[in-house]
Amino acid sequence: MNQNNVKSQRGTNKFVHEGFVYVKDKDSIDGATIFWRCDRKYSGCRGRIWTNSVDGTFNCLRRNHTCCATGDAARIEVLKVQTNVKHRAASTMETPSQIRTEVLQNASAATLGRISSSMAMAKMVNRVRRKENVAPAIPDTRRGIEVPENYKQYEVSEGVFENYLLMDSGNDDDNRILVFGREYNQTWAHDMRDIFMDGTFLLAPPLFKQIFVVLARRGERYVFPVLFCLLPNKTTQTYRKLFFLIKQQWPRFNPETINVDYEVAIHDALRTEFPEADVRGCFFHLVQNLRKHLSSSNLLGRYQTDADFALQARMITYIIGFYDLEPIVAWFTNTYVGRLRNNGTRAPPNFPYATWSVLQRTLAGSDRTNNYAEALHRKLQLGFGVAHPSIWKFLDGLKKIQKLFDATYEDFVAAREPPLKRRRYDEADRRILTKVQNFDAGSIIEYLRGLSHNYRME
Repeated sequence: MNQNNVKSQRGTNKFVHEGFVYVKDKDSIDGATIFWRCDRKYSGCRGRIWTNSVDGTFNCLRRNHTCCATGDAARIEVLKVQTNVKHRAASTMETPSQIRTEVLQNASAATLGRISSSMAMAKMVNRVRRKENVAPAIPDTRRGIEVPENYKQYEVSEGVFENYLLMDSGNDDDNRILVFGREYNQTWAHDMRDIFMDGTFLLAPPLFKQIFVVLARRGERYVFPVLFCLLPNKTTQTYRKLFFLIKQQWPRFNPETINVDYEVAIHDALRTEFPEADVRGCFFHLVQNLRKHLSSSNLLGRYQTDADFALQARMITYIIGFYDLEPIVAWFTNTYVGRLRNNGTRAPPNFPYATWSVLQRTLAGSDRTNNYAEALHRKLQLGFGVAHPSIWKFLDGLKKIQKLFDATYEDFVAAREPPLKRRRYDEADRRILTKVQNFDAGSIIEYLRGLSHNYRME
């Protein structure tokens, strides 16, 4: 029996015993005993019990109940469900339907027959969240954002706080940037050698174009989100300003490799602000770009219905990604190779060959994709459950999700092994490495076809 399974409307613990529920009346003079009375006292019930104040065990029944002759087990289960609903409403960003699904997983038939309707439960969730999140008014402009102290802070553990708003370009900036994250991460900024960056638009609060996340590898197999950046647009100037803020706040932040998607503005800003870093394009996004090209050329339908054509299309990405002879990619002009000039020379491409070729990365066992960032976006979307939350709901939700990242970081500290890559992906990686290591220039088509069997253009 656990008194904490049921709470009052004010959030205080109730005590459950033999089918009855009690609320605390007072402590004994010597502090050794707690006096409880039936929670139906306002209906005239005189039931009372005493418990031990040290271990919470039942001592004795002092007065019999007049509300009913026997306890009501189903009512207690309903109260426990309601307590669980309120807890999840306050501590997660789950939707009311998600909460209802979770709390009713192990409910008995008797409990289900007396539980609140889905509409009533949704009202309960919203009522709790309104009470928990008395947020400031929604600002009309980025200049007008005044971040309250409680949103600037992050509670690491009970009563222990640190800064969570790490960088702010200022309320005099029309293109204002806000950057959030654990202040603790600065202590290992000098070890952030392998970086992953990506933006997501679905969760960006109004007034901001995107949430731009920065992740860093820690050890051999852990990757952690370290910065969550609210950006007003996708211009080179904004990215440069962001990277300047990061370097200013974290002067020891000097990554060796930076994995990003194929966005010209990001690459231009990175080359300027981190000229010594090896900027790597993500193979996943390279494939996505080819898929978009198929769609714009009205070939996507054929790709989806013609297996041989789909295989040949995937072979194209391996020509540009894995084959170590640049002349083969002569057709891959403008963006990735460079436009052919009238004098026979090529204009500088937006993305140099070394940026998008994954041959050496494959041989070295390095990451070919930016999937850590993509996985983080999915986790954030699942955690929020809504698109474009207000800036205050975004920060409330981000802090709650941060606790999950903190738990994973403690796994790293404890030297626990991270979750293994899915078996089918791990096996595909091994097969790709074998093909690349055993490349035969005399059978290029077979080589490319073999690689193409090991991934899908999704």
